Amino acid sequence: MNTDNWPRRGRWALLLVLFCVAGWWAISGCDREEKTEDDEEVSETESAAEQDGDETASPYSELDGVEPIEATDVGPEGDGIYFLSGLKGYTEPCGCTVDVLLGGIDRITAFVKDARQLHPTAYFVDAGDWLFESATIPDHLEPQERAKAEVLAAAYRRMGASFSVPGDRDLALGVEFYRSMMNEAQMEPIGANLTLDGETLAPTHTVEMGGGTVLFVGVGDPENYEDIDGVEATDEVAAVAEAIDGHDADAVVVVYQGSPLRAEAIVEEFEGVDFVVVGHDPRLDDDARQFGSTYLLETYDQGRYVGRLKLYGLGSDGDFVDGRAGVREQRETIDRQIDQVRRDLRLLEVRLAGDESPMAERLEDRLADLQARRGDLMRDGIEILPERAAFLFEPIPMEPGYRLDDEIYERREDYNRSLADLNADIDRDVIEVRPGEPTYVGTAECATCHVEAHQFWEETAHSSAVATLEERHKDYDQNCIGCHVVGWEKPGGSVLGKLIYEDELNGEVFTKDLREVGCESCHGAGSKHRLQPLDEQGQPQHIDRRPDENNCMQCHVPDHSPTFDFDVYVNQITGEGHEYSGGQ
Repeated sequence: MNTDNWPRRGRWALLLVLFCVAGWWAISGCDREEKTEDDEEVSETESAAEQDGDETASPYSELDGVEPIEATDVGPEGDGIYFLSGLKGYTEPCGCTVDVLLGGIDRITAFVKDARQLHPTAYFVDAGDWLFESATIPDHLEPQERAKAEVLAAAYRRMGASFSVPGDRDLALGVEFYRSMMNEAQMEPIGANLTLDGETLAPTHTVEMGGGTVLFVGVGDPENYEDIDGVEATDEVAAVAEAIDGHDADAVVVVYQGSPLRAEAIVEEFEGVDFVVVGHDPRLDDDARQFGSTYLLETYDQGRYVGRLKLYGLGSDGDFVDGRAGVREQRETIDRQIDQVRRDLRLLEVRLAGDESPMAERLEDRLADLQARRGDLMRDGIEILPERAAFLFEPIPMEPGYRLDDEIYERREDYNRSLADLNADIDRDVIEVRPGEPTYVGTAECATCHVEAHQFWEETAHSSAVATLEERHKDYDQNCIGCHVVGWEKPGGSVLGKLIYEDELNGEVFTKDLREVGCESCHGAGSKHRLQPLDEQGQPQHIDRRPDENNCMQCHVPDHSPTFDFDVYVNQITGEGHEYSGGQ
């Protein structure tokens, strides 16, 4: 099964260069389905942007190779359930590879509003963990996190979200703040096994759709709520059984604030449940995985994908059947081939150090053909039998080309512009250096000796890391700046408001400039090397001469750089005057 390797490489290769150099959001995408005759009615209607007159088109539409994308439907007409899982406080994408930078709360808002118009009846729900990225928030982060939550609440209200299941991340600033944001978003908190400040939450949410009744049951993994003040959680399996007892629903959907692994372990204990939506750290998986008569649905986090579940034949006898079950084997075969081609391309990229070659072009063409075939299969390989309970599930990538919601776009931009003021009063001290340990000195100090290496560095994306944030008013965003400077929150390094400051080295005062991803980001704090660069044998000392991938992975984490490959990436930051020894 291929889940994270679906980019249209030619198109995205151009965008990667544009975004990483200019500091735009990098992007990713799955094969977008071409319109069929069944879609003509949708395509001929006015876009919501034209109807409302208050929306803005995506700025990406002005870039070569990015056409505007309209929300479209697949399969027979039917009611739809749209959902987000684990937004984690992301108002916009984060990272610098084409594999992750999908999303943006303004894009999601416009998409959900447009997509809901494609169905006779459609609902938008949230699986939790929508407010914050972490379950704990230090004091110095509170001002910006509170302000950002206001933007998200406005977006959820505009999308018409019905409910959410509180996750531990949602409760990072306490139950009272969580409730205030839910009120602003006009969402109902549900949780069959959850009690907040002594108040038991509504266990379920019921909707009428497709001529039948759908019962949503919210529950969370009790382990996630341990030690959270004011929160009590009981056994989730027992809570689900009690919640659905006596209900005569045509479909039961458990919205589960638990990890995928925990969901897999207990899914078959949820008797009488048709679907389980994973809300805590969901993975990207376009396959509705079947456990007995229950299907497990995951749609990735950070707002990179929006899940869509369409239900047919509500009230019919028998268990639900996946409308794409008939093409599962063909799809899995294609996915294995796609994975193999991508592995071959990765190896070739390492060998050629990014140079073009006829073999690479052939592999790119092969990949594009496989992806097109996969897209056709996912669109055309649908079979919905009359009078049979069936469903279609898919995670939809929030890629550039979809329009932006004007109101939420302005709210997000206002928030970004306010970050400097929000954090202006935060006075943090640089972490003290322990006696005998080195401190950071800044790239300018390194350049006094390593002239050629510095000249090469100036031509890399690392040298303009802060500028990419400044262009988007994100240079005071504490969730962003750390991977764009040297020594963030390390002894003798940088903290918010202290990227440039005076320090003393060997009795001399100098100005320490820790902006950008500089020499010491990879080679370590350099004060001792600055004072005693060579040992008795004339060899460099007091510095990490051969940094490995562990250095890189402090920032190139799976969430923000899922296709990180040290052998590929190192070629982009080393070269003449700054050669990499290959660990030798």
